[in-house]
Amino acid sequence: MIVGDLVSGSAQLAEASKKLLMHWELATEQWHDKTSEKFEEIHLAPLQPLVRMTLDAIGRLAETLERAQRECS
Repeated sequence: MIVGDLVSGSAQLAEASKKLLMHWELATEQWHDKTSEKFEEIHLAPLQPLVRMTLDAIGRLAETLERAQRECS
């Protein structure tokens, strides 16, 4: 198993999350009604903490795998 696979996937997730928020900010410049507020509340607001927790977990897993690889070498 290549630990870099976790790191690159983690970086892709972080970048996608950043792009999503950037595009959402652009969208809300034109779309700012109750429906957009509800969309943000239901779909976007819960997503960000989950992405952060996932990135943290991936980081911890990558560290553990790196340590295991060093110990097995």
